[in-house]
Amino acid sequence: MKSETGIKSFDCVEWTRETRDRISAEIKDMSGEELRRWLEARRPQDPFLAELFDRKTSPKGSRAPVRMPAGD
Repeated sequence: MKSETGIKSFDCVEWTRETRDRISAEIKDMSGEELRRWLEARRPQDPFLAELFDRKTSPKGSRAPVRMPAGD
């Protein structure tokens, strides 16, 4: 694939689609319990991602999303 500067060394969209398709095929016939075990086996190593993975409720504090008032 070409970009303005030449040939792209990495195509994010293609990689994302291939990864999504591979994972979808791998988990398509799993039960809820099997899927939970599959996800648990792939727990993120990054501390921030691990925090998101472990969260049982919506975030609180400074990382909580801010609700914007509805427009007029």
